[in-house]
Formats: sequence, structure tokens, C-alpha cells
Amino acid sequence: MTAELAPDFPDSKVRSYLPITNPVLVESFIDPIRRAILVALRYGTESVKEYVTTEEIVRDDGTRIRTTTVEEKKTKRFWMTVPEIVSNVEQYLPEIEVSKYNCYYHLPKLVEQGLVEEFSPKEDSDSKSKRGVYYRRTAKVFVLVDSKMSGDVVDTYVKLFKEGLDIKLSDRSEGRLRNLLMKQVEMIDKTMEYLAMHLKEVDVESTTLSDLLLGLSYIFLSDNQEFLEMQHEIKKTVLTPCCGPSTDMQRICTYCGDPLESESMILRSIDGATESFCSDECADDFVKSS
Repeated sequence: MTAELAPDFPDSKVRSYLPITNPVLVESFIDPIRRAILVALRYGTESVKEYVTTEEIVRDDGTRIRTTTVEEKKTKRFWMTVPEIVSNVEQYLPEIEVSKYNCYYHLPKLVEQGLVEEFSPKEDSDSKSKRGVYYRRTAKVFVLVDSKMSGDVVDTYVKLFKEGLDIKLSDRSEGRLRNLLMKQVEMIDKTMEYLAMHLKEVDVESTTLSDLLLGLSYIFLSDNQEFLEMQHEIKKTVLTPCCGPSTDMQRICTYCGDPLESESMILRSIDGATESFCSDECADDFVKSS
């Protein structure tokens, strides 16, 4: 792309991190066109900035000589026009076809949702015309955070514990469990935001980035005593009673999940790992499905 002189853009800063929890906004990351536009804006484009200096010399006879120097410096620009967005999509996401028409349709929606902002260098520009308008993401990193613990999600967890794991909870135990879940996820969400603020530009899809940040948050909190105590209490309340105190895959069939008796257990070495089965049939079916 040929670099062109760019206007003076607003000097406002972009947020480093924006958690996306609104289901309507999440749809924009599922839509391939809108996701491609957001990715294109993330990469930015090359811009040329002019620096003009003037030097004046006065001769003995009073003659004034002015020398003007124009220095052009290439920089990275994240305010982009629609043609530049389309060009970036073609370069970075060639598998997705995005036209100027697509951009003119979807960009106002993204602006309305607060994911993109727009700027027109022309004060008298026609508000109905989007030509010559520049667009920029409102955050360097968007993270889909669907793990925010609303009351509905807590209810779903409790339902899973009661019906899926067949855990019997008294009213007091259930209330304590709900409080622990709320507190734990609040800590995780804050940690995800903290970690995201330290991220540089990274070519990772938003939903994957959310999963990675969630995993990193657990690692980051692995030496936080308050967090560990909450995890231990949750485990003791809902997991240990049905699953045992520690992971022991040798006690269940790798294929069907049935409990194993030591005298009837069948061991097979598969891909360098020893797997346990309740029958040769399960072992054979596991190999076939691998």
C-alpha cells in the first residue's frame, strides 16, 4: 500500500483492554465480516507524517533567505479508512471476503456498539457520507468474558453440582458455595483484566484469547492464599464426595468410564502412555476412535 499523508488525528488514548460480556456484542465477534474488520483495524497501516522546519538567514545587505525543509517520517497508524481496512483483510485474512459495501454497512453498527470509533477530518462533511472517514478500535485487546458470574450462571453451576454430580447440599452449604463461586470468579475476572493490560499486539482470535487468559489467570493466582483456600473448600464440598480427593484415571475405564476392579483391569500401552480398560472390547474401540 502506498503511504499517504494523514490528517491530524485526535490524540486520545485507546483502552488497553475491554471485556466483552454483552451477548449482542459477542455476536459481532461471531459474525465473520465484523470480526475481520476488527482484526484489520488491529494491524493498522503505514502512515507518513510531515515535519516542516524553516530556517531564515539575513545577509549583510538585508536580504532574507528562507529555507524550508520537509521531513517525512513513516509511522504506524491505527485510524484507518474503509479502503485501508479492505486491504488489510485481503492481506491478513484472505479466506474472508470483505468489500467496501460490507464495511460501510457494518462499521456504523460497530461504532454504535462501542467497539469502533470514527473520525472525520472534514468539519463540513456530509454526515450521510462515510467517505474520507477514519475508524479505530476502542481497545487494543478485546476479550470475550462469558465467565462473569451472574446469578443465572451460579444457578447453573449449582444445578450441575446437584443433578450432574448428585451432590446433596443443605441450605447453609449451598449459600456458602454460592458466595465462594462469586468471590472466586470476581478474582479471576480482575486477574484476566490485569493480564490483558500487559498484552502486546498478538495474532490470537478473541475467543481463544479469552480461554488463554482464563488459564493464565489460574496460574497467576496459584500462589494466592485466599484463592487457594476457596478452591480447596469448593473441591471439598462438591468434587471430593463424588470424584475422590485426587485424579486417578487408573480407577476408571479410559473408554467407557466404568469403575475398574484391580483383578479385571486391562492395561494397554497406547502412544507412549499406559491406559486402563474394563475389557478388550473397550481397549480396541478406544484405539479405533483415536
